[in-house]
Amino acid sequence: MGINIARFYKQEQWQLDCEIITPMFLGNSDQEAELRAAPFKGLLRYWWRVAQGQNFAAENYQGLLQQENEIFGSADDKGGKSHVAISVTTPELLSPSKDAFKNTGKIDHPECEKSHHKTDPLNYLAGMGLIHFRNGILHSYLRPGGKFTLKITASEQMAPSVQKSIELLNTFGAIGSRSRNGWGCFSSNGLSSTADVHIVDFRKTFDRDYPHCLGQDENGPLFWQTKKNQSSWEYCMKDLAEAYIAIRAGDTKKQIQKLEVNSGNPPDRHVLGYPVTNHSVNRWGKTARHGSALRLLVRKEDNGYRGYFLHLPHLFSNKMWPNGKDRQIKIWQQVHQNLDRLCNRVPLQGVQA
Repeated sequence: MGINIARFYKQEQWQLDCEIITPMFLGNSDQEAELRAAPFKGLLRYWWRVAQGQNFAAENYQGLLQQENEIFGSADDKGGKSHVAISVTTPELLSPSKDAFKNTGKIDHPECEKSHHKTDPLNYLAGMGLIHFRNGILHSYLRPGGKFTLKITASEQMAPSVQKSIELLNTFGAIGSRSRNGWGCFSSNGLSSTADVHIVDFRKTFDRDYPHCLGQDENGPLFWQTKKNQSSWEYCMKDLAEAYIAIRAGDTKKQIQKLEVNSGNPPDRHVLGYPVTNHSVNRWGKTARHGSALRLLVRKEDNGYRGYFLHLPHLFSNKMWPNGKDRQIKIWQQVHQNLDRLCNRVPLQGVQA
């Protein structure tokens, strides 16, 4: 499977023949699994901002938004009609499922005192919204192995920047609920090209609070893979869960210090995303949300399944995090050091900026 490009009069079209790698909780209005084009267009816009963000100065976020709206359309009068169209088709019906997942066994979690410091890895990555520890899977999903085709058409003028977005989507793509935690992964041909995307010293990326580039530090790109492959996606996600717990809650055997969750204003662990179970910040309120800059991925390879971590560096919200960028950088340096202990760096090509 791969990406096919076709050229028409003043238009270009890309066809991605995709396979679902991990259960895809992509729901309709009734929260039941359904494959729709609109979420994929939103995902393509997300990766467009990552690919194009460095072409705009931090203070020119309005210029970035204006160009995004010119390409993908906008609900207001200024955005105009979209120059990008997406369709999703399937060779056969993808039926929603609520079947239980394979039991991979419990893993250690130093903070789960009620369960004798053990937790189910898939439940941990899914959270209470998808899987209940007593009632099982709460919402239907699309099964791994399901096939679908994405057709993306763009005007000739917009095609170069759209192609960069497609390559990032194909390399790092995951969609639906809990997609940052490894659910909803899909791919057409494994890792794609990132050669034309800016890779920036991550310490220079905290000038804005949205993903706008790929990052690197002195040890390489902020992209890691688990040290071994697995025979199934379930065991691959188990590897990811074990590493993620170690990063967040620590692992004394591996000499990994936890990110503090009971002290600090706000606590260190909140930089990985909010809310944090049982550890809220009163001044943020009950409705506050902030997505993690760390993304977990599963990819199907020739010899099995492999887990990946991607850090898309950017500033945690200025409104929610009043302590400036220096502390955030220090926390992320600890995360990077721990990922280096637990995983292996993956090389990425890109434009150094």
